[in-house]
Amino acid sequence: MYMDLLEKNFNAASSNTYENKHLWVLSASIFPNQINNLLKFSNLNKIKIVNINSLKNDPNELKLLKSIFDKNKTDKSNGHNYHIIYNYVLNIIGRNTNINLLEIGIGTNNPSLVSTMGIDGIPGASLRSFKEYLPNSNIFGADIDKDILFTEDRINTSYVDQLDKSSFLKLNNNFGNIKYDIIIDDGLHSLSANLNTLLFGLENININGWIIIEDICKSQINNWSIIDSILNTNDKYETFMVDTNMWSWVYVVKRID
Repeated sequence: MYMDLLEKNFNAASSNTYENKHLWVLSASIFPNQINNLLKFSNLNKIKIVNINSLKNDPNELKLLKSIFDKNKTDKSNGHNYHIIYNYVLNIIGRNTNINLLEIGIGTNNPSLVSTMGIDGIPGASLRSFKEYLPNSNIFGADIDKDILFTEDRINTSYVDQLDKSSFLKLNNNFGNIKYDIIIDDGLHSLSANLNTLLFGLENININGWIIIEDICKSQINNWSIIDSILNTNDKYETFMVDTNMWSWVYVVKRID
């Protein structure tokens, strides 16, 4: 499958290309940087970077959300400062309104999986936190680890493999093909996985809804500049990258039309 994709997109139109398939891999690896360099010659804007401390929050609401995250033992506040982003977004949406929230990646503690939180991780910790903070919400979660899926009051979960786009279609069917007010990617944290979540999100987010991609390494900012440049050609979306003042950044998309 992977070699088929490499052949389709990076095969050299040269005589000995099939004896030198390593060049397909090399071409694929340098392609994002080449595109990013090409963007310098375009009229597209550079990615907007927002410092997390510039996001305006009610101090009491911010403290409440952090306390809920900490109580449920999710790492979204400690170590990431994501409570600042979610407090900002959720209070714009209206935390007491009827919100459909979907989180991709609900926290596997299976040590053999690449996306594991470790054996001490608590699956569903952030889902239960959002459920508590959003009293009239419907919370949905999805993960590649079928052993941690669960259902309880106002929480439903489903299987998804972020590297398999077809599994997002099955997820959508399982949840009744609804639209969401906020979609969060806290799963595999690889670019291809992120893009599949983003593509799903763009098709299934409500007007005035938000897509949030967590845990982006600063070294990958060039890749996200390419993605952002493409999205910014569409007036339906506002986008920015949040500098969390920590090791990871967060990409945010708001649908405005």
